[in-house]
Amino acid sequence: MNTRPRCTAFHEAGHVLAFWWNGQRIKRVTVRTRAEALIGPMVDLRGNLQAVKGLVEADYLVPLPAFEPPGIAEHLPSMISAIERDLVDCFAGPMAEAIYRHCPVDRCLQRSGAGDRQRGMELIRLLPARMVLDAEPLAIARASCLVHRYWAVVSAVAQFLHAQGTVNGEEISALLCQLSGESPTPQGNLLRDLDSRHNRHATTRLRPVCLA
Repeated sequence: MNTRPRCTAFHEAGHVLAFWWNGQRIKRVTVRTRAEALIGPMVDLRGNLQAVKGLVEADYLVPLPAFEPPGIAEHLPSMISAIERDLVDCFAGPMAEAIYRHCPVDRCLQRSGAGDRQRGMELIRLLPARMVLDAEPLAIARASCLVHRYWAVVSAVAQFLHAQGTVNGEEISALLCQLSGESPTPQGNLLRDLDSRHNRHATTRLRPVCLA
């Protein structure tokens, strides 16, 4: 009961990877023990109660999609990239868990990733009508590409989260930079790099780092 589920650690590690790759600030990452999750909700950095097993608190590019008017990106095309990046943030967590569990990602999206999918749907409704139909499968494909490419990094981060439980954002971001040898800038990585067939088979080698 006093252990942290590895599947949750991988789920949160997937989210962490996407935020880091997009150059979005990570504030705190939490993976709760089974006992903690049974006791009740946790309090996030804003003072809100969250009934979750794990949580990544980070700066979304579209903070409150549910409060934005549908199709707003039709009139504000600059929002499209932000929406698509936040979609990768949403789906990378369930994708990492699905890979770890050796199960279809749909199963994780229906269970532990239900909240992620809900937020994804809120983001998709903001896109121009012509993009709505393909938005979810495209985001899932991009998340799959990203997580597979950095799988060694995701596994190391999951191991660290499983052991530590709660880690501040600066520490986890520094760890990702050490493990990958990369230092992403805000929106510096191109989304199209997750689309090409060539890049879908690329992998990132893990640099030796002591995970204390």
